[in-house]
Amino acid sequence: MDAVATLLSRQDLSGVYQFNDDARQLAEAATQAGLCIWRVDIGHAHDKKDFLRLVSTAMNFPKTFGGNWDAFADCLRDLSWIEARGYLLILEKSKHFCGAHRQEFDEAVEILGEAAEFWKGQGTPFWALICGPQGWDSGCPALPSA
Repeated sequence: MDAVATLLSRQDLSGVYQFNDDARQLAEAATQAGLCIWRVDIGHAHDKKDFLRLVSTAMNFPKTFGGNWDAFADCLRDLSWIEARGYLLILEKSKHFCGAHRQEFDEAVEILGEAAEFWKGQGTPFWALICGPQGWDSGCPALPSA
């Protein structure tokens, strides 16, 4: 297993990070590590409703998903419909949503961080990567180097 796949296998380091490089290689490493991967383009999310719709559709949340932050948090902690050694959610083109909808972005990051902590307690890596253009800073820490 290469160094990036090894990194992504570590639940102790998993969490919410910024990643401004090409996510394709990262997704390949995650596949090698046995993680389930979702790549979600949130570049056209104009509000919380759009963000939740895009993520819930990509992650195939149950039809009973309530479309609110509490339901989002609940679904992230119950991924029982997916068999994987861990999870990688890549939020692509995040700059617009982060800049124009900062309160919603911060709420999403907080919930993703709580989900990562929950999964750490289960011994399962859960990574959420906030992706954007080179030089852009979302305020999230950078992905640890492999």
